[in-house]
Amino acid sequence: MRILLLIQSFCFLTWIAVAQGKETAKLQPLFSVGPSTVSVDDFLYTYRKNHQNASQDYTEKKVNEYLDLFINFKLKAAEAHSRGLDTTAKFNTEFKTYREELKKPYRTEQDALDKLTRETYQRLTEEIRAAHILINARPEAAPADTVIAYQKLVNIKNRIQGGEDFEKLARELSEDPSAKYNGGDLGYFTALQMVYPFEDAAYRTPVGDLSPIIRTRFGYHLIKVIDRKPARGEVEVSHILLRTGTSDDVKVKALPLLCTTN
Repeated sequence: MRILLLIQSFCFLTWIAVAQGKETAKLQPLFSVGPSTVSVDDFLYTYRKNHQNASQDYTEKKVNEYLDLFINFKLKAAEAHSRGLDTTAKFNTEFKTYREELKKPYRTEQDALDKLTRETYQRLTEEIRAAHILINARPEAAPADTVIAYQKLVNIKNRIQGGEDFEKLARELSEDPSAKYNGGDLGYFTALQMVYPFEDAAYRTPVGDLSPIIRTRFGYHLIKVIDRKPARGEVEVSHILLRTGTSDDVKVKALPLLCTTN
């Protein structure tokens, strides 16, 4: 198969390797294989991907060696395509296998998905009442700041285990604004109503105990489980209200409630 090389000289290749950021160089055709043209950008992308953080590889000799390999690869791929090798049953089987292998790091394994489904279904049958103390720590916070936040909660946990009242410390020290009014008490909740790390820690903690310190996107939490009980399900209620009279003492005519329970 004919190949038309448009390379000026070895010095030109060295210049390409050094001047990788120039858009004018990226747009130039580097060589052609049959009807297909390979651009400088195609070559640079592949070269960079295989020579990351290795400045010693950006020399005339190294670039030319890799260019020979790159050209041979393109020639072989074009020849295989011209022979129809990309349409054979063997190729399709190998291609599908390779594609599935590439997918694995980016998707949930079926076993893990099944486990989470069963876990969620089981947790939806139970409600938990819990209180928490929060020390803020943003996801992008510097490591030194996260250590400070974590240590604050370690000290609070030690005080509670030493006999101090959880609710009192939540009102005084928690950085959840609602804690000043509710003492950190979040009421009853079930699966899928809290961020997962919080939910998981709460469901794994016995009634009356403190959870390990856990981190969510909000910061560090210390959870105290107050109660557990079977889930009540969901209740949907609708009503019609008719107002009569014009005085402040409004008379209300009550109509039957329509209720459905899940």
